[in-house]
Amino acid sequence: MAPMTVSCTQRSDRIQTAGGNEAGFSLAEFLTASLVLLLISAAAFGILAETQRTASYQTEVQAVLDNARIAMDTVARYIRQAGNDPHNAGVAGITVTSGTEVRLRSDLTGSAGPSNPDKGDPDGDTLDAGEDVTIRYNAAARSLELVPNGGSAQTIANDISAFALQYYDANSIATTVGSNVRKINVSISGASTIANPQTRQTFGVTLTSDIQIATRQY
Repeated sequence: MAPMTVSCTQRSDRIQTAGGNEAGFSLAEFLTASLVLLLISAAAFGILAETQRTASYQTEVQAVLDNARIAMDTVARYIRQAGNDPHNAGVAGITVTSGTEVRLRSDLTGSAGPSNPDKGDPDGDTLDAGEDVTIRYNAAARSLELVPNGGSAQTIANDISAFALQYYDANSIATTVGSNVRKINVSISGASTIANPQTRQTFGVTLTSDIQIATRQY
């Protein structure tokens, strides 16, 4: 009977040993795996955040470029038509206010009658829409504004970091007398508020143009 007893004991040991091998991760293994997962997650989130910052920066750069172009096109259009006076009504085309503000008048429409005051040919006054406006820079809002005579300011473009006007007479000599102005040098700068994620520098662009007063050329 003794051999049978020994055999059963050995079988029981083997069963216990096999059961012990089925245990889960140890605490050290769990902590190591968690740390690796945490590092991988942090790296992934860092890449995503950098991608988001880059996309935001590129979007703002495009907005700055678009706003600068819109501002220049709008200002140039109003300056070129300043002083248009086909009825010789004595329209004072340009009133110099400062290096960042100018009042522009022109007779463009209005002949369609009281029911359509902003349509038709010039009517001999500057009372119709877009005929008497002030263009000015709002430094606090970083915007360029168009102010109709007697009306509220309308934003032409945002993201404008600087705006400058220089006035010249027929001999290209600087002047502040509106009736003598024949050319206006316009400088418009735009700048982003978001820095480049790689260089940490903000984006800036400056557009300049010498705009002739078409109705005053000799």
